[in-house]
Amino acid sequence: MLLHKNSAFTITALAGALLLSSCAQGGASNPEYKAKIDYANNLITLPMDEYDYDDASRVVINEASARIMQICYVSKGYSDAVPVFYNDPHNNIYGAWNVEYAKKYGYANEEKAREAEQTIEKIPKDIRRQCRKESANQLKEIEYENDNDSFAYRLRQEAYASAKSNPEWNKVRSEWWSCLESNGLTPRKDDQAWSSQEAFNIGVSSKSEEEKTQESIRLATIEAECNQKVGMAQRLGDIEASYQGPLIEKNQAKLNQLKEEKEKHVAKAREIIATSQ
Repeated sequence: MLLHKNSAFTITALAGALLLSSCAQGGASNPEYKAKIDYANNLITLPMDEYDYDDASRVVINEASARIMQICYVSKGYSDAVPVFYNDPHNNIYGAWNVEYAKKYGYANEEKAREAEQTIEKIPKDIRRQCRKESANQLKEIEYENDNDSFAYRLRQEAYASAKSNPEWNKVRSEWWSCLESNGLTPRKDDQAWSSQEAFNIGVSSKSEEEKTQESIRLATIEAECNQKVGMAQRLGDIEASYQGPLIEKNQAKLNQLKEEKEKHVAKAREIIATSQ
């Protein structure tokens, strides 16, 4: 149900990551590098986020893209078009971890996502395609290319593979699994499983959307409370960060170039947002 952060990349990048991960076991580690847990904004920040397109940056870029498209829609007679972007920058890279967020939304703010989808569907598909084509140059100024950040992505995956090989990684996960079991849930124990079997089953349930939402909230809250109890998000984040650090140091020059490119796109996106309100 829940995948590790930035999992939705091109097949080429993923193939490269798998090759890297096969030889990344036992990579260099520096415990001075830590993960930052931000409850207020529902974000877990790792050292590589400074150089890669992190969740917070993607929110800015998505909003700016939506505002560019809105201008085009209005010019074609859709004067009630509103910017459509999913401004919910939380991440669940180590499962549900923010108890307050889980109590309100479950694993994600699905209602907000549905509202965004319903709004954009009011614009005919041919108009959406036409506006994306006409706005291509503007969008290119803010949207990133997969090839541009695949290098940072591969470094992320190399660090993640090393983190998973650290004995402490599964020790922490085992503590979380035990907590889930003591609360009547069934842990899923494969590498990319960050929720209970019960949560995974919601997607194939015949329950109504409202019932699914309530069940998601119930299960996510239990899982987040267990996560918080054993400190899983912080502890796993620190392990992963400790392997990212040396890779950053080793590839500092290339990463600095990516950071500069990222900041240029984000700055342009902020400018668009500021001038379109």
